[in-house]
Amino acid sequence: MNHLAHMAVDGLLVSVLAPLLLMLLRALRVEPPTLPAVVVAPGVVLLHAAAVLLPALAGAAPVLLLAGGVLFWTPVLGRRRLSPAGRIVYLFATMPALDLPGVWLVARGDGPGGIAMVLGMLPIGLTALGLAWRWTAEEERTAAADAAAHVGHGAVGGATRETTHGRTGS
Repeated sequence: MNHLAHMAVDGLLVSVLAPLLLMLLRALRVEPPTLPAVVVAPGVVLLHAAAVLLPALAGAAPVLLLAGGVLFWTPVLGRRRLSPAGRIVYLFATMPALDLPGVWLVARGDGPGGIAMVLGMLPIGLTALGLAWRWTAEEERTAAADAAAHVGHGAVGGATRETTHGRTGS
């Protein structure tokens, strides 16, 4: 496999294949451990950097990236998930750190390889954006339903007061 494809695949293992594998495992009722996000995020960032940048790990890199990626996605897609806001913050906060190996490659003179890796990780940001959009839409729906219920309740209460006032006044 050529170098550019290899770098893109390294990114896609974490950003696309790992969440798909996690969803498949969950469908098969196999639940990987869900570690706290504050433990998983730095651990996967370090694992990702080591797997990409250390030549000694080159042979094991795909397995390490896939396993680390599954653990990375458990706070987002696992049985014990973060709140909607937590998932969004987790992904947006971790994404730049996961891009650092690609940035390092660019700084070392391997611009195409580093950019291929960063582009391979882009689905993480797109997922975070999609989650933010969905959360915002749900919050707007909830607020609209609450406002409608409040207006409806107020109208019923107002009609009740008028009716009561009419009865007492006669």
